[in-house]
Amino acid sequence: MRYVSDFIGAVEAEQLKIARSLALGNAKSYEAYQYLVGEHQGLAKALEILNNLLKEDDIDDR
Repeated sequence: MRYVSDFIGAVEAEQLKIARSLALGNAKSYEAYQYLVGEHQGLAKALEILNNLLKEDDIDDR
């Protein structure tokens, strides 16, 4: 589980970095803004998929 928690931590850190960048107005164009928002959403989806897989493992272990 160490690698899973490392992955989750890295993804959440990247999400925070993107959110801060957006909050500070660092997107120099609308396209850059869209890219950063899309990247943030993609990372959120990756965490959601991982969470669902981990839940399936918990159910299978019972």
